[in-house]
Amino acid sequence: MKVFLDTNVWLSAAIFAGLCEALVTECADRDWLVTCPLVRVEAHDVLTRKFPHLPQAPDLFDALWSEAPLVADVADPADDNDARLVAAAVAANADLFVTGDKRVLGWKQSGNLRIVTPREAWIILFAPHLQH
Repeated sequence: MKVFLDTNVWLSAAIFAGLCEALVTECADRDWLVTCPLVRVEAHDVLTRKFPHLPQAPDLFDALWSEAPLVADVADPADDNDARLVAAAVAANADLFVTGDKRVLGWKQSGNLRIVTPREAWIILFAPHLQH
């Protein structure tokens, strides 16, 4: 299993206790995570702009994020980082792309890659008996 997390999921896991944190921990323990450098760039930008009162946040993010093997960034489309991240997940042969972004969730699938919410990912990965 390969799981690619959108930047917002990584950020939620690094800053807040809850589902995203558990998802990252459980996937990391199983060596299922993959990521790309663009996730870190986006995360550091958001942390600097939106969480200046948490100066330790970039280091906390980096410690968590470094658990995942890196795949190469995808350069195109240069004006759509969401599409670039999904393309990187496809190139990495990821099974799931996990995001909270409604626009990206609307894409549903890209090739064999399923695009799901953190809750849907949790059910797929850790509670398959709850699927209908």
